[in-house]
Amino acid sequence: MINQKFLACMPLFLGISLPGCALQEKLSFGVEDPCASLQNIVADYDSGFASYRGKGSSFNAVTVFRAKEQIISGHCEIWAWANNDSAYNCSTKAPNEEVAKVIYEKSIASIGQCMGNAWTQEPETRRIRDGKAAGVATRFATQDANKPGIAVHRVDYRNDNSVYVYIGPTSRLDYF
Repeated sequence: MINQKFLACMPLFLGISLPGCALQEKLSFGVEDPCASLQNIVADYDSGFASYRGKGSSFNAVTVFRAKEQIISGHCEIWAWANNDSAYNCSTKAPNEEVAKVIYEKSIASIGQCMGNAWTQEPETRRIRDGKAAGVATRFATQDANKPGIAVHRVDYRNDNSVYVYIGPTSRLDYF
């Protein structure tokens, strides 16, 4: 049973319902307690998320693993680059910008609540791709240098309305 304290995390992991709008694909929990899972995934960063790696597909400079624990069922992967950086990523497409904005805002609020006071929310920044506006991103950071960065991105680029949750090296926060 889900603890009442964590019910506020549900919008991040379950998706949303807006009058007149519906996600083309219903998002659902992949875990019983999303906040505890998020905290455990962050804690496994030092091992390159080894505890969460499922089947992998190798490419030139990266191996992409299906995440064994999917905060958002069917939407999470672990990327392991050749230079030993790893990141846990969840992403979903939204049918339009309005729905993407709501998912983005609720995700930010949920992560802030789940991670607690040790993490600070940095101001929203604009995403730029190929010299053009490509959405916005909000980052979370902690003073502990051994912890990864967390970022929520709302991509609005070339008719793509997506939301990404990234947990990984701060050097890659701008790329997701």
